[in-house]
Amino acid sequence: MAQSKEKLEWKKQRETKEKELKDVPIQLKWFSFEGIKTEVKRIRWIKFGELLESTGKVLAFCVLFGIFFVLCDLVISKLLLMIGVGA
Repeated sequence: MAQSKEKLEWKKQRETKEKELKDVPIQLKWFSFEGIKTEVKRIRWIKFGELLESTGKVLAFCVLFGIFFVLCDLVISKLLLMIGVGA
């Protein structure tokens, strides 16, 4: 019995939300000054120190990954030369 009451309440809430959404075009809900203001307030802007730290991590990863690929290329080319495939 309690579940059916909860389901009815949930359906009523959903129906009212759907009616509200049908009245306003989708593009106008978000693309309004109020919508833009609320979205900008939700953004967590990164601090300069965090930006530098993240940039350093990305650059270090790229350098290490580049070194890894160069070493793999050298090993594979040496192996191919040993079996007589390379020139």
